Amino acid sequence: MSSATHYAGVVQLDDLNRRICYSSHGAYSQSKLALVLFTYYLQEQMMAGGLPVIANAVDPGMVDTALYDNLWSLAQAMKKPVAKILFRTPAEGASIAVYAAAASEMEGVGGCYLYNGEKRQSSPLSYDSELQAELWKKSCELVGL
Repeated sequence: MSSATHYAGVVQLDDLNRRICYSSHGAYSQSKLALVLFTYYLQEQMMAGGLPVIANAVDPGMVDTALYDNLWSLAQAMKKPVAKILFRTPAEGASIAVYAAAASEMEGVGGCYLYNGEKRQSSPLSYDSELQAELWKKSCELVGL
């Protein structure tokens, strides 16, 4: 699952664990950008290999999950009434991924960023094919491939 937070992401290939300058938001946005980059590259590889596999990045929007449990106290207090109105339940958020994977209108549609089930433009950086390839290579190195 992706997130609109990927728009703020910067991928540090030489410091993917953010050991040099860690912030939870920086790490989260980097991971979400990496997911979109990886998805686009995976889709290209599947198409190039003639494989009938589809990959899409899915952003369910704001979902009321434990991600928000670590907000500072005032933010948590303000979040509770807002979440009831604006946030999706986890089941509603999951339904967006199910839609992307199983809806007949999504059959054969790959390499997309889906926000709330609709195709949207992802961040400009996510379309950087060189960065996609570098992230793929680094990921393979990290898992011993």
